[in-house]
Amino acid sequence: MNIKGKVLLVATLIILAILSYSLSFGKSHPDISLPNPDYAVNIDKGIAYKKNNFSEDSLRLDVYRSPGKPAGKRPVIVYLHGGAWSQGSKSLINNNFREFVLAELVKNNFIVLSADYTLLNDKVHLEKPLQDVRDLLSWIKVNADRYQFDTDNVGLWGGSSGGHLALLTAYQNQEMPVQPKFVIDFFAPTDLRKFFRTDANSFFLQVFKWQNLDAYNLRTQKIRELTGFDIFRQQEAAQEKCIAYSPVQYIGKNTVPTLIFQGDDDKVVDVSQSHLLAEKLSENKVDHQLHIIKDARHAFTNITLEEARDIAKKTLDFAKIHTEK
Repeated sequence: MNIKGKVLLVATLIILAILSYSLSFGKSHPDISLPNPDYAVNIDKGIAYKKNNFSEDSLRLDVYRSPGKPAGKRPVIVYLHGGAWSQGSKSLINNNFREFVLAELVKNNFIVLSADYTLLNDKVHLEKPLQDVRDLLSWIKVNADRYQFDTDNVGLWGGSSGGHLALLTAYQNQEMPVQPKFVIDFFAPTDLRKFFRTDANSFFLQVFKWQNLDAYNLRTQKIRELTGFDIFRQQEAAQEKCIAYSPVQYIGKNTVPTLIFQGDDDKVVDVSQSHLLAEKLSENKVDHQLHIIKDARHAFTNITLEEARDIAKKTLDFAKIHTEK
């Protein structure tokens, strides 16, 4: 077969693979509306933890805890919402399976903080929300006595882009007044180079653009929002930032214990991102768990009530194991 024939064959195979992927997309299990869990909770809403230089308002968080005031301090888990780094809010913790996790934690004497952070746009890039999370941890230290926070037992929990922020904060191991003891990751990107295919050649990108123009444009937009660089005109700089913002780059023998949940029908963050994270943690002998939820889509919009309760229990068990009582 000559070179031209080989190129045509490869192109045909790629196109068939993409078409097959598109057709399989419609076979996903439908969304399921879960009932609200029944639990008692006290909520302090809208507490300012930081002045936001990009708007007139402050960044705020909500504090969830069990009723009453037990003696002594209580472990803390910080929730960071998803939304592709540029959308979403702290109220997402009350949606879908997340509230089952929240309820299980609160019922077992954990204090849960759900926080807003600076959202990305063409002028605001990832270092800003990363700094917000570090400042939030500083706020926990300053307000420990007021809210009974046990600053020696703080964990980070996030979903999707919020999971990415949680992993990156916990893994970068920067000096902070409060050091996270563990991290809980739901379907987060872990290697931005592979997630965005920053090394893709022009032929692949043209096929991708032809097959899904909206996704092609979204990729360009997200790389620019995260890094501040255009992937076409400033490819090397964008690639370097994607490496720097990939949690897998910081894993070592001292990395904190990590709990990972991922659906195997996720069309937003491929399951390979969670497998890659787990493999890197295994290589460095870091305590971790990986739970793959069969047929679950991104954000677990189609999991059953039984699955939601099981996820909540596994999350609680992991948090208990890695919290000093």
